[in-house]
Amino acid sequence: MMNKIKELLKRQYTKSEALGILLSIAAVGFVIDILLRRFSVLLLALAIFLIITGYQQFKQKNTFTAYFLIAIGSSFLLFTLFTSFSFSLLVATLVIYYSYQLFRSSAHKSNINVNIQPNPMGTRPYVQVDPYFKNKLVGEYRHFEQDYAIEDINLQTGFGDVQIDLSDRIIPQGETVVLIRGMVGNIYLNVPSDVGLSVQLSLLCGKITLLEDGKTAFNVTQKYQSVDYQETSRKIKIVISLFVGDIEVKHR
Repeated sequence: MMNKIKELLKRQYTKSEALGILLSIAAVGFVIDILLRRFSVLLLALAIFLIITGYQQFKQKNTFTAYFLIAIGSSFLLFTLFTSFSFSLLVATLVIYYSYQLFRSSAHKSNINVNIQPNPMGTRPYVQVDPYFKNKLVGEYRHFEQDYAIEDINLQTGFGDVQIDLSDRIIPQGETVVLIRGMVGNIYLNVPSDVGLSVQLSLLCGKITLLEDGKTAFNVTQKYQSVDYQETSRKIKIVISLFVGDIEVKHR
């Protein structure tokens, strides 16, 4: 039995397999919640009703009412989920799995020596290079350092604001990609005005400001692109995905 459990913990799962396992565990926990009467169906229904009503208020341009209803509905929804046995079971499963993976990787940690000698087959050696921008789960991310050549940015945040100024950077020839994904917070980007710009935004709830145009957004995916983007020799492609917050991309 223990060997079987170890085999399951050691295995690397695909996204589909992991999602299926988590859904199965959540279903088991949901059944236990119902049997123990720990799950409030009425509170869940109320939360969904408030969120849907808030979405309808957005369509009618009642921004304050929409934010208020969505905030209350989301609070009820989170309270219902966080106090359920199903959520506790999911968290316990993830903690056990990743703790075992961390212990296993630490126990087998070893130094990797890279041989830089030419390979007769024509393949090239590779070494790990630390990225200039690193992920943060909680906290603000501010970067205004000047005079460095920008590289592709792949940044993922949890809760907190992100502020990055690219207006005084050295933009190389070709296309530079800026990918930022966040959960809750605001994302502010300053970009130079003399390069081609492509911006693709995905936002559930908040406000989008592109250059000088600002508007409230709810569950939108939009793309903007300068008219000469394809012909421009130096260009920046920005892809931002945010759950709740404001997105602002401006020329400085």
